[in-house]
Amino acid sequence: MISRHAQSFVKSLAYRCGFSLKRLRSAQRGTAVAEDFTGKVRPLLHRVDPYASFDWNAWPDDASGWGSNSPAFAELVSELRPSRIIEVGTWKGGSALTLAAEVEKLGLDTEIICVDTWLGALEMWTDLEDPERHRALDLKHGYPTLYYQFLANVCRAGKQALITPLPLPSATAAQWFALNGIQAELIYVDASHEEEDVYQDLVSYWDLVRSGGVLFGDDWAWDGVRLAVQRFASEQGFPIQHRHDKWELRKA
Repeated sequence: MISRHAQSFVKSLAYRCGFSLKRLRSAQRGTAVAEDFTGKVRPLLHRVDPYASFDWNAWPDDASGWGSNSPAFAELVSELRPSRIIEVGTWKGGSALTLAAEVEKLGLDTEIICVDTWLGALEMWTDLEDPERHRALDLKHGYPTLYYQFLANVCRAGKQALITPLPLPSATAAQWFALNGIQAELIYVDASHEEEDVYQDLVSYWDLVRSGGVLFGDDWAWDGVRLAVQRFASEQGFPIQHRHDKWELRKA
């Protein structure tokens, strides 16, 4: 039997050579998007305000993340002036808070919907001593409590009215959006870094981008992300554009 370290080495070597060791499932389009819903999404998701009665003071001031302060966010918000933004993969909410701040600067009536399980991606569970990843999950009885850190960060920044959490796997959330006719001008994909997962997110969320909108993401240096984006863009015949530290696909 090949050891885990040997498997990791072989996988990394294959990635560097441009190959993937994961066989992608057949990409199947989700339910066709119904007539574009232009209202607020939160009332469709939450009967009770998710921030109501939450004691955010019980959680530290910690919105740390990766790539959360990129100037790409301000540029895209200013250019597209979106009425709705969907973020796929939120962690502690750093990028969502940056987007919310840019929306407020422009006086836009924008809703930001954050899709995440808040259970952590694969790399969050591979090193139990990693303070930025595994320990940040803040396990209680073996279960992550990261979602509450996210809520606290949103409350501390006073952005509850702008940011709506959707605690679902990305594929399930995409199906829900499609069934309810919910699209967005900006969709930010920053969840898993595994090639198959990223590819499936691209397939699932591309149809949810409004005409003239942008699907963009982070972590181009990650092999799994880069290979997934390149494959999807090649299949669709779209050019991949780069803006600061983000990659983007623009819908005609």
